[in-house]
Amino acid sequence: MSKRNQVSYVRPPEPAFLARFKQKVGYKEGPTVETKKIQPEIPEGDDDRSDNEDEQPQVVVLKKGDLSAEEAMKIKQQMKSSKPGERIGPSVIL
Repeated sequence: MSKRNQVSYVRPPEPAFLARFKQKVGYKEGPTVETKKIQPEIPEGDDDRSDNEDEQPQVVVLKKGDLSAEEAMKIKQQMKSSKPGERIGPSVIL
């Protein structure tokens, strides 16, 4: 094995005057490389955020026979409760 693969870095201790200064001004350490690699936890119940009421698509009914907002919600609920690959109602993309 070559020595090139065995390179490592050891961070030197922080000088005392810097530690006192940081304590005096209330300095807080920023994120490190390791903390940036950690994936944030997604809160439960937020798996489908586009269903918030204020983020729903606007439904415009121009003529008789167009899909109303209530019908769209029914089809969307059926799509959520059905098995993948199962076709429900008219082919509507929501």
